[in-house]
Amino acid sequence: MPDYKLGFKGPYIAAVEFGTARPTVVIDSVRLESIADEKEVTRDRWVVRFKGRDRGWVLNSTNAQLLAALWGRNTDDWVGHAVSLCSTKVRFGADTVDGIRVFGSPEIEEPRDVVVKLPRKKPVTMRLVPTGQTNVAVPKQGPGGLE
Repeated sequence: MPDYKLGFKGPYIAAVEFGTARPTVVIDSVRLESIADEKEVTRDRWVVRFKGRDRGWVLNSTNAQLLAALWGRNTDDWVGHAVSLCSTKVRFGADTVDGIRVFGSPEIEEPRDVVVKLPRKKPVTMRLVPTGQTNVAVPKQGPGGLE
């Protein structure tokens, strides 16, 4: 049965749309956008847009550090690169929720260990993996989200 959250899609992609899929998408742009949180506090956040998609992906610090480990700190240098994403359980405050994580890229030839450093937390080593051929087709968007 579909997750009820699939009926409440917003302007940005969400982990619930992935299911068990690990879509590979091509980055079309990375821009700062003003986004309101659940308390209606607005702040600038990096939003990644993908070729062939109409909804963006709001980056958190972990994913930004993983993308920087792949293509450098300059977000303009990320454009045109393919990235594979996945849904996984992540900590959000005191809760454990479904979140989007960078899984790897078809553009790397061997796994890369990346030390992610977040404020007030111990550094965590995460592994990015090669995910297939470099010539990636833009995946289609199915009824359950990204495929």
